[in-house]
Amino acid sequence: MLTRDIALMDAIMDLLDNCIDGVHRQNKRKGVIQNSYEGFYSEIIINQNEFILKDNCGGIPLNVAKNYAFKMGRSDEYHDDDNLETVGMYGIGMKRAIFKMGIEAEVISFHEDDLFKVRIPDTWSTVPDWYFDYAILTANDLNTYLDAPGTHVKITKLHSNISAQFKDSEGFIKDLSVMLRNHYGYIVQQGFVIMLNGIKIQPLEINIITSIGDGDTGKVIRPYVYATTIEDVNVEAIVGFYRPPANEEEIEQELSGEYAKSQSENAGITVICNDRVVLYCDKTFLTGWGEPPVPKYHTQFIAIAGVVHFRSNNPIKLPVTTTKRGLDTSSAIYAEVKNKIKEGIRYFTLFTNNWKTPSEERAELFKSAVKINALIPGQTKSPLIKLENAKRGETALYQIPDLPKPNDAINETLVTISFKREKTKVQAIREYFLDGESKSATEVGAWCFDQISSQIE
Repeated sequence: MLTRDIALMDAIMDLLDNCIDGVHRQNKRKGVIQNSYEGFYSEIIINQNEFILKDNCGGIPLNVAKNYAFKMGRSDEYHDDDNLETVGMYGIGMKRAIFKMGIEAEVISFHEDDLFKVRIPDTWSTVPDWYFDYAILTANDLNTYLDAPGTHVKITKLHSNISAQFKDSEGFIKDLSVMLRNHYGYIVQQGFVIMLNGIKIQPLEINIITSIGDGDTGKVIRPYVYATTIEDVNVEAIVGFYRPPANEEEIEQELSGEYAKSQSENAGITVICNDRVVLYCDKTFLTGWGEPPVPKYHTQFIAIAGVVHFRSNNPIKLPVTTTKRGLDTSSAIYAEVKNKIKEGIRYFTLFTNNWKTPSEERAELFKSAVKINALIPGQTKSPLIKLENAKRGETALYQIPDLPKPNDAINETLVTISFKREKTKVQAIREYFLDGESKSATEVGAWCFDQISSQIE
């Protein structure tokens, strides 16, 4: 039952979360206020015979190993992670991950003056008591496993289904690489190094566009920003455009059914809890898409993205499931923040609808814009963002975007027309009537309409 409710990738990332917690403990011990990941690494080696993870994130103190790390669950007496921005809550992560993958393991830890090895034998399920022997290692043993204070976890006698997945370098390993990038790309960007079978995981960026100043015309693009504290949980949300809205070519591809999903993979809302991405670029009801007044996600909203940061020293209050990769939608804190996310999305879906047709006027709005890396918490303090108490009776701070409307949007006599026709016929009209000019399908359609409408004026 312990391993049944967790996916293999989540189990692997449970072990990686322990490395991140180790970094936080190191920073706490050194008195570092803002978490710093520079100089820390974690290396994962996977093949059909074994799983190995090693890091330089500080290791496990021997007293913690005895009283917590190898116990099944967290006791009330354990307070080592108090005031630590972790996502571990129940004290089962490492054990569950080990038993998900195999039935035999060894854990080597180098923590300051403590250097020891714990072996979990393949007979663990048959012994009457939950006890494992540990052995004190010497400096001579160190180079075999670690080159700095850290942890070395090796799992062997893999379950047959796990071994088969680890053998699939083009399937599982490739998917794991993408998953690691999506969920840890933020801390990789901050300097943490993750290696998977010798290949470095790449950083992740989600940049939100904002105008500088008021612009020459007074028309500016600024993100929606929300910042508050709810029950000891600090919340920062930023929603906006990460790129200009869809251009004519993308609109035509959409109408013809040729639009590539990869072109909108960076759209949607990303949720981060204590530096871990628990939901990446979501475009579903989980983040408010399709719930009134927000429309369902559509490729016309390709340019809309957002990031929500939840930070707390009390991880039980974070809206995250026990797998640490799922969003707890039953969380009262998240329900409150979700309404703000929807409010933010709504500003930009309305803008997209108003400016659906590409134009020079629309393009001009984005020319002077710069990008804010929304993955980095604390952007609410950026000089490019101006927060204020926008709502009476609330302690939350907002930046409410005053997004411009096109000059013809006020004219309620205008409507948008969109339809599909065969490419060959559109090209024939372009060549016969427009001398083969480089007109888009939208422009060809508008020309046809104007020709017909001129006959009845």
